[in-house]
Amino acid sequence: MIKVFLVLLVFSFLPTSFVKAQQLNVMFLNPGHPSDNPTGHFWPNVNYFMQEAADDLNINLKTIYANRNHILMKSFAKDVIGNKPDFAVIVNEKGVATSLVNKITAQKIKVFMLLNDLTNEELNALTPEQREYYAGSLIPNNFDAGFTLAEQLHQSINFSNSDSQSKVNILALHGDETSPASIARAEGLQSYITDNRNINLIDSTVANWSKQQAYEKVSGILKHQKIDIIWAANDAMACGATSAVINAGKADSMLIGGINWDDDIPLGRLSVSVGGHVTLGAYAMVLLKEQWLGVRKAKRVKHSIFQHSNVNAYETFMTALKQKRFHRCDFTQFLSNHTKAQTFSIENLICH
Repeated sequence: MIKVFLVLLVFSFLPTSFVKAQQLNVMFLNPGHPSDNPTGHFWPNVNYFMQEAADDLNINLKTIYANRNHILMKSFAKDVIGNKPDFAVIVNEKGVATSLVNKITAQKIKVFMLLNDLTNEELNALTPEQREYYAGSLIPNNFDAGFTLAEQLHQSINFSNSDSQSKVNILALHGDETSPASIARAEGLQSYITDNRNINLIDSTVANWSKQQAYEKVSGILKHQKIDIIWAANDAMACGATSAVINAGKADSMLIGGINWDDDIPLGRLSVSVGGHVTLGAYAMVLLKEQWLGVRKAKRVKHSIFQHSNVNAYETFMTALKQKRFHRCDFTQFLSNHTKAQTFSIENLICH
């Protein structure tokens, strides 16, 4: 007891700068909004999981939000350089990452890519010195997400039709034309369509991840097209599409699905949702902690996290997210040197 008291006494007299130096400092450039917004709850929830993990891992996490303004996001390099974190976590949306990486790595600050990585061309364009400060990336398999969403929707409509070989008309709502996640999800959809010749892609349009834009576009398309399935690259667009379909009086004849597992969507509102990647900000904190401790090298990680909402874990996970109960999890268990190290998965995140 006396030894413990002496240790605490010594630390109490240490300079604040010394104590702070023992803590990993991370800055997250969140491309979304901090709260309710037209593109859904995904980005606020990404930050929620990151903060829960940061608290467990003794990481000082600071987040700044771009509010879906990619011009504003380009100016964030100045904020990062001013704060001088150990790592800056960046999302490569609409090609803004290259400019940020160039400016931040020039100041010898490491950058880590989350959910949307640099493309191979962008990575190869970095100088040897910049590559030294590229701390790797963590992304889900977005191709699988796009493929799985199409598969789940198609299988559902086939189950309800007596003739499984009849033509199925599908409308695709994409997020944007440049983000790696959006491109990969579209490729997954196209791959499924190629494998199933009874699917007819009647239209494909960009709705910028927005519920309102999806509503407007689908309302117009419904006036001159027969649609059986609406495939949307995120849940917000899927919900916008659902509202348009309900207003047109065609809800009973259509299946609609999205990607994200947004927690503001009423149960049963969508036919299916594919998600789980909202948790990957927390896993990024684990990987950065291990890099900082010197037990992990910088690398590009593609993590299989996506599941569809027809799995048993979905409702339990979503209830916990809505109630913000993930503080019950011990995120240190995902460190590779933990005595009872766990794989980072949806099932292992459901803490009671």
